[in-house]
Amino acid sequence: MNEPQTLLAIENLMKAVIQKTYHWINFKSDHAELMHEARAIYHSYREYIPLIQAYFDLLPEKIRLRDEEIFNNRAVFQEFQSEIKEAQKKFIQGFKRNNRRNQGNLEEYFAALVERHRKLLLVRVDLHYCSEKHPSIKQFNQNIEKLISRVQNKDTIFKDQVGYAYRLEQGGKSRGYHCHLLIIYNGSLHRNDGYLGQEIGELWQEKITNGEGEFYNCNQSKHKQRYKQEGTLGIGMIPREDQNKVNHAQATISYLARPEKDDQYLRGKLPDMREFSKGQLRSR
Repeated sequence: MNEPQTLLAIENLMKAVIQKTYHWINFKSDHAELMHEARAIYHSYREYIPLIQAYFDLLPEKIRLRDEEIFNNRAVFQEFQSEIKEAQKKFIQGFKRNNRRNQGNLEEYFAALVERHRKLLLVRVDLHYCSEKHPSIKQFNQNIEKLISRVQNKDTIFKDQVGYAYRLEQGGKSRGYHCHLLIIYNGSLHRNDGYLGQEIGELWQEKITNGEGEFYNCNQSKHKQRYKQEGTLGIGMIPREDQNKVNHAQATISYLARPEKDDQYLRGKLPDMREFSKGQLRSR
């Protein structure tokens, strides 16, 4: 298993472990089953979610003497269950709270951009990796930092961007670590959003990840067509005077800050690593 798959496997094990129906006598063998893969990816400086950190804390080389009874005493195991269940609950509550705050901040940011520009061109690209490539969180973070540096410097394809936002996620087995990227251009200077989305994707694929990346251009015509037919298209050209389009754009970009699922978090972040970020408005 690769790193994201191992983290998911550990999380799924510990989700089962905290259930009342779990047979505590099996915990020692279940824990040992993933030990080889877990040791291969563990780094003490990373910020793991509570379920995964609890697993790592019970590795033979890390376990505290008093915690050894978790494997041998039912009452101690049940106390362990309650503690990590509560810790994970608080983590999810905090994750949702952060999402709501980020959503509000992103909506204010976009509203301010609408006030400043007669037309905005919204380009969204989803960035991930080839199925046979499995970068670590460290490599993923380096790739993202390199890309965002180019966005902030308005380098080449980002020359006329007036805003941006992105969200980092860890999905299922197929994509692992991925990024939802939104670039907002001055709509008075650009109009070909499909081309811009393709160029951004190819930059990620060829220059940022050296051929290991893949992408999905949300601004390609076939993707936008369905939303056009439904009257809910919220990317592409957004004129300030068209309040309907502005509203759809707000709804569309809100996904970046508040994903549909509550399990798209990074399981083992680097210190100070942001799962969500956006540009800053410059003083006029």
